[in-house]
Amino acid sequence: MKNFQLTSSIVLFTISILIYGCVNEPCLDIKELDRQSAITKEWYVNDSIGNQIIVDKNEISQTLTISSRHQHKWDDIVEDDCGNVYGSFYFTIQYNTSLSPLHFMVDIHGSGLSEDGFYLKLTVTDTKSVGHKSTTYDFVKGNCRENNANIEIINGTLIDNKFDSEVLMIDFKNTNTPNDIKTVYYAKGYGIIKFVEENGNEFEVQ
Repeated sequence: MKNFQLTSSIVLFTISILIYGCVNEPCLDIKELDRQSAITKEWYVNDSIGNQIIVDKNEISQTLTISSRHQHKWDDIVEDDCGNVYGSFYFTIQYNTSLSPLHFMVDIHGSGLSEDGFYLKLTVTDTKSVGHKSTTYDFVKGNCRENNANIEIINGTLIDNKFDSEVLMIDFKNTNTPNDIKTVYYAKGYGIIKFVEENGNEFEVQ
């Protein structure tokens, strides 16, 4: 009798796992994913944009050099119970400066996986001290994921009336030295157009 009761309990437990473990997940919202993908890809740097001259307030100029630029996509990263599939994509661009010991890397990513989502990540590296910091802007939520920077989209015309597109103003909350990067401006389609050091000195694309 005890063996029968034990067997029955095991069977009921197994059935419960099967029932509650096979709950259907919501179908992918393909229309919304396509919309977010289109918005995110607008922030890619156009192929026509190359190396640029940047100048500070003292008329000291240097070159903002694109050292690397590439992109890739996958078509079937996630599949739902409704038969829908969705992929992911990324765009990466890296910059070096000819005078300042700086390296910038911008990663733009989009994915049907909810834990990835749609974002732009900026990493700034001081090549002299090998110190680096990074922050991520979430295009869906419209905020900073790490809460280590104030990030907002501003009108490009605010940058000396030079740009007709939106600009991400990324302002780090913490800096370590007077020459540490405080703020970076990244324009839709153009890439990095301006950066400001903690001491107030700023370099801007001409």
